[in-house]
Amino acid sequence: MVEAETEDVSARGLYIRTEALLPVGEETELRLTLPDGSDLVLPARVAHMLTPSSAKALGRHAGMGFEILGGESSARLKLRAHVDSLRTEITNPGLSTTTQIVVVEPSAPLRTRMVRSLESAGFKVTACASATDALEACTQWRPDTVVAASSLESMTGIDLAYAMSDHETLSDVPLILTGDDTDLGRLEAYRAGVRDYIPTPFLEEELVIRVHRVAAPVTPTTNPGLRGSLVDIGLGTLLSLFEFERKSGILLLLRGGDIARVFVSEGKILKVEASAGRGTPRERLMLLLDWRDGQFEFSPCSIGGRDEVGTTVTQLLLEHARISDEADANRAAPIPRR
Repeated sequence: MVEAETEDVSARGLYIRTEALLPVGEETELRLTLPDGSDLVLPARVAHMLTPSSAKALGRHAGMGFEILGGESSARLKLRAHVDSLRTEITNPGLSTTTQIVVVEPSAPLRTRMVRSLESAGFKVTACASATDALEACTQWRPDTVVAASSLESMTGIDLAYAMSDHETLSDVPLILTGDDTDLGRLEAYRAGVRDYIPTPFLEEELVIRVHRVAAPVTPTTNPGLRGSLVDIGLGTLLSLFEFERKSGILLLLRGGDIARVFVSEGKILKVEASAGRGTPRERLMLLLDWRDGQFEFSPCSIGGRDEVGTTVTQLLLEHARISDEADANRAAPIPRR
């Protein structure tokens, strides 16, 4: 048994502050004590979680979001009555009344999942199936951020970006696009003035972190991640920092037309994606370590999946140093005369 506090309570689920995390999808029993002292027993399933590192980036508490299971039991009806009696929604302070998000996604299941994850993080969300519906909603009230799919009928996400840039009141509203993980799509989005681009499929935690960084008011406690130039901070130094501080997230690297993403979990590199796409993940990383210029951006989030690299950052840097020394020695060796 773990005793913890709750937040983000609704009739369909709740968020529990705890570092005793269960796997996503696991079912358990919740015993919820209401302010009036009554106890409710509710079957529930873990829908999502925030690890301590990703929770810190969001300015929230580590814990799990639970989806309540079963039908209309007496406990669930009493919980709904309690929620309805609250005058204000229990959400992340500072976001519930100030941060308005418009989600534009043609797929109903994905749209529902995006809305739930953003609402559980404290955002007020309006969902639309098309860009034209979104523009109509934006004329009624100005949102803080728009999240839209790149692929939309009649009016694409890129079209929406240009329409917003020409609009009198929407020109400075940040737009985040979701779409295929292709270099062309990402570059086209950035050329259109899109603030951020999230490749699909994406984790709910990644969506929340990206939206929070773009939309939420900046406070002294907000950690927006890291961004800068590889001229000032080398990739090797960045990876060493992530390993030492056991960071988790996605490191985006841009240089000219080249794009790469490095997936880091608790300081360990699990996966490397590069536009060239040649060689093993370790070989691709060795090529990235040769970059002396370009831009980087690190987005903290929870990362899972198979370890495709199979070694520590320290070992990778030592291997890269050895390869570089051997290459320098070969270049310096005199060419024999014939």
